[in-house]
Amino acid sequence: MRQYLGLLRTDAGGGWKLALIAGLTLLLLIPLAMVEEVIGERAALRETVLADIASQQGGEQHVVGPILVVPYERRVAPSPDDSSNGDVIDRMEAVAVILPERLAVSAALSHEIRNRGIYEAPVYRSTIELAGEFVQPDLAAAVPNMLGADWSRAALVFGVTDLAGLAKADGVMVDGRAAAFKPGAPAFAARLFAGRDGPRTSLRFFHIPAPATLFVGGAAQFEATLGLNGSGGFFLTPLAGLSDLKIAGDWPHPSFQGAPLPAGRTVDDTGFTASWSIPALARGYGAVWTEHEAATLMQLAAETGVGFRHARPDDFYVGATRAVKYGVLFVALTLLACFVLERFGGERLHPAQYGLVGLSLALFYLLLIALAEHVGFLLAYVAAALTIAAMNGAYVGLALRSARRGAGAGGVLALLYAAFYVMLTAEGMALLIGAGLLLIGLAAAMAATARMRGSAPAVDGR
Repeated sequence: MRQYLGLLRTDAGGGWKLALIAGLTLLLLIPLAMVEEVIGERAALRETVLADIASQQGGEQHVVGPILVVPYERRVAPSPDDSSNGDVIDRMEAVAVILPERLAVSAALSHEIRNRGIYEAPVYRSTIELAGEFVQPDLAAAVPNMLGADWSRAALVFGVTDLAGLAKADGVMVDGRAAAFKPGAPAFAARLFAGRDGPRTSLRFFHIPAPATLFVGGAAQFEATLGLNGSGGFFLTPLAGLSDLKIAGDWPHPSFQGAPLPAGRTVDDTGFTASWSIPALARGYGAVWTEHEAATLMQLAAETGVGFRHARPDDFYVGATRAVKYGVLFVALTLLACFVLERFGGERLHPAQYGLVGLSLALFYLLLIALAEHVGFLLAYVAAALTIAAMNGAYVGLALRSARRGAGAGGVLALLYAAFYVMLTAEGMALLIGAGLLLIGLAAAMAATARMRGSAPAVDGR
């Protein structure tokens, strides 16, 4: 009996420790989830602050236009109680939207950083130069049941996402004549962009009345200059038969969005330039819109612009969230390393000591985000990793009464943190590195438990 108890105290003890490690790893999902929730709350607070900054400077801007709107009369079926026997034609006023034949837009953006407490956000001021021409369409062929258009009331309409960012709107020339912007859409076209329940699109509009000489020569030239402030991103809409668009800015981390991507682009530490040349076939809608489809197509145009958003390679909330998602892997590997180290000496770690080591690993992520909000992700990661590695190395050394094994625990933990950082920053290699670390940890555990016996040997041949 004494022989059996001795075996349970020695060999089978390793099995209980492995079961303990598995249980602790699962139990530590609770503090890891709590830390992830804290990170989410801090990220949400930052977004609230950034939205407040955007409300004062202007948010993400989408520039649409110009478009030409013109009222026309169309024939409608007589009402059932009409007694004129078809001699009187019922008329109804409607609105047609005409897109430009050619559009060239050049936008120059200058950035600055706005701070609010520990948070900061890039904002920009832009100068936008637009030029192009409209060609008079054959509306009778494009619009069913059309009786005639009233070109004297036509207007050029521009749309932007956030009018709070409109700093300048002048320098407008239509067919060589100066014109001044007026707020909103023209009265006859207001129903295209605003319904009973509010705006039909995410855009806000301003317009200029077309001159009386519009389309005298069959085409109308236009030029305009806008000053637009914003934050988060900037987009232009390729409305014309041929749209040549160019954006240049001093932000070194643009994330280009929309389809197609820029035909030409340069990005360096001083900023970027990007250009697009987009034909009408790529935009997916025709050059003349009737009233029933105008609001839908206007919203589609606003959503299919090309441009960029501000990429933030130093977004520590994204890095911290990704790190927590790999937390179970890291906890399991660290506890396995402690198990392997204790197999090479006489002293053993108490279950409570395993639990405290695991809690310190969860504390790493909280320390990481707390430091990153002040010094950035890289410095915060190094400081938090060194602190936790040194603390656990000293703790394991005292618990095992071996400075050598304590140094080994701290060194292993530091190497794990280094590999972990590479895994976080090289997303394409994350799966390979994670699988490799698990394989190494499992191999070390197998080596440390190779001499364990699952049951006592037979005594006296029984």
